[in-house]
Amino acid sequence: MAAKQSLNTASRPAWNGSVLTRADPEARMKAAVRCERGMEQLTHAGDLNAPLIARLEVFDTMARAEPCWRALENGSLLATAYQRFDLLSAWHRHVGASSGITPFLVVGFSRAGEPLFLWPFGHIHKGSLRVIRFLGSKHSNFNVGLWRRPILPTISAADILGIMHRLKDHVDLAVLCNQPLRWDGAGNPFALLPHQASVDASTRLSLQRTGDSPIEDILSTSMRSRLRNKERKLKKQAGYRYINATSAADIDRLLDSFLVLKARHMAAQGLDNVFAQPGVAEFLREACHCRLANGRPLIEIHALELASEVLALFGTITDGYRCSSMFNTYTLGPNGRYSPGLLLLGHIIDECHARGVRSFDIGVGRAHYKSFFCPQPEPLFDTFLALTPRGQLAAPIFAAAFSAKRLIKQNRVLWGGVQIFRRLRAHEDRAH
Repeated sequence: MAAKQSLNTASRPAWNGSVLTRADPEARMKAAVRCERGMEQLTHAGDLNAPLIARLEVFDTMARAEPCWRALENGSLLATAYQRFDLLSAWHRHVGASSGITPFLVVGFSRAGEPLFLWPFGHIHKGSLRVIRFLGSKHSNFNVGLWRRPILPTISAADILGIMHRLKDHVDLAVLCNQPLRWDGAGNPFALLPHQASVDASTRLSLQRTGDSPIEDILSTSMRSRLRNKERKLKKQAGYRYINATSAADIDRLLDSFLVLKARHMAAQGLDNVFAQPGVAEFLREACHCRLANGRPLIEIHALELASEVLALFGTITDGYRCSSMFNTYTLGPNGRYSPGLLLLGHIIDECHARGVRSFDIGVGRAHYKSFFCPQPEPLFDTFLALTPRGQLAAPIFAAAFSAKRLIKQNRVLWGGVQIFRRLRAHEDRAH
């Protein structure tokens, strides 16, 4: 095994070659297979039981792992859109770094030097406890990692556990949350590890078996009629339209409106506003302006609006498989009685279906309206894996705390009580 190096090892280039561009996947692949050693090379060829994995490395900066990441993104890949390099690098630059999170990117290579998987973890200290978890925090609804599909049948629980335990000199506990059991037709390899149900549930809508309009398949005739009547009333007002923002001016205008509206909603509910935390607005703005190879924004903003008012807004992240809602809000004014959020969902789903997206979700969490549009359950799980004696003490505490929170949210009476308490506290805070 290579000599141990500190997590604070100075960064060095992760590849030798010309500058990479998103439009040149072949160059990215050639550069990726020439990745230099990361902050620590964990194995030599032949050290692992997994037959295809010849070498493991850990990278402590996003830039050093980028060539490997890009190469995986341009191959046959199991991953969610939340594991895109552009999204997580923007998140770490604006949010993660200031929160004390260091990239801890575990990459497995073939004998030819090609990346086979990348686990996009972040390393953080909780007191004396050294923890890794998926990058993206609450802004990443679904976590799978990045896996080259041909290796999936070869991966076993023993392989993943063996790799995890090679990290023990730097990590006490792995806290891996919000993982789907399956994604885009494939099983999540991390489901081979011990796990428990996640705090929050998720549901989805399959767009593969629908006719010309998915809304006609999922909503009852009476509900569709009510929504059409409401939209007719909104159409009588000046400037009513559905917009999928593409211009920089529209993106900034709508994002600014979202941040203001969301702050009011969170305050009314007595909730901490995650979007007001340091760097979050800057992260979202960068991601909304970032363009993918197909020309679309990395985070797309969909909205219903009038000439003088944003009625409803959803921020979504999309790949060829799934369109997933990252954030949303709606008007607090009188036009809220026309259910603009539900109307907007209908437009988004029809738009996704028209462009060939095969699945849709409204994010993680419980809300009654979600079941109207996304009736298919999508089980999520969390893993709390101890790698050291200190981690063995902490893992049951983490698991119990997450289980208790899940049980509270599943109990309507208890969860209703929590929400009432939050609103009362918010009202008292405003009064003072």
